[in-house]
Amino acid sequence: MTTPPKLKKTFKIGDLSRLFHIGADSIRYYERLGLLHPVRDPKSNYRLYTLDDIRAMNTIRELLALGFHTDDIRQFEANRNLDSVTDLLTQEIAAVDRKIAALKKTRTELSARLTSIREDLAKDCSGKIQRLTLPARPCLMIKDAPMPDEMISYELARASESFPEKIASIGCCDCYTLDTSAMNADGSDYRTKNVFFYSPYLNLPSNYTLPAGDYLSVCYRGAFNQSVDWVPKLFKAAEDQGLDVTGDPMEFCHIDRFETADQDEYLTEIQLPVADKSEEV
Repeated sequence: MTTPPKLKKTFKIGDLSRLFHIGADSIRYYERLGLLHPVRDPKSNYRLYTLDDIRAMNTIRELLALGFHTDDIRQFEANRNLDSVTDLLTQEIAAVDRKIAALKKTRTELSARLTSIREDLAKDCSGKIQRLTLPARPCLMIKDAPMPDEMISYELARASESFPEKIASIGCCDCYTLDTSAMNADGSDYRTKNVFFYSPYLNLPSNYTLPAGDYLSVCYRGAFNQSVDWVPKLFKAAEDQGLDVTGDPMEFCHIDRFETADQDEYLTEIQLPVADKSEEV
């Protein structure tokens, strides 16, 4: 009759390393955390890990794969019972739900930026002036005063301090109300009366609204200084169509330095608020 092999009840660190495909340093780390409790070989003084250490290593591997931290595992191992395991799993489900919600929010914001950019790229930049009827548009005014164009990034960062979340810039339109009575310092563009951010897709905080109504609109690609050529053309188009100009022209920088370093890829829209001339009684 064949004698069954003797059951192995203790294991050297190399045995655990090969069994769980991890380094000896990791095993020693779990030991320092109090997750493993090796005994000493009375002859060689080597660490000898028990079958309960094997059980603990299986638990460590499983819970780490589920997203638990070693502190959670240590607390569970210190008080391992049905109440603690159900509490542990319930808490981790809640943590996973929070992560899922955060990821869904991030995905929505990424999708909104991508949709905005793709829509901008589809705009007609042939130089055709169009009349648009637009709804009221909530915006975020970040500076209701003249501002040099190069200061936009600074003003954006400064304004962000007033809101719990960072104001979007990529895929969001930075916009300027133009002062057609004054030019900027180098004479290349109009001065601005204010700067605001607008997006039909991103959830921006709002403290300012563009009124509903009709606007003459034209889009162009390239450097911003083309606005000084297009604004007079919009005023002339309003005159030719018998329209009243009801406000200042606005520059919508749909694609600019926030999305690209290539000025040839910039995409700007000028909107001029207009209305049909009132009939004189």
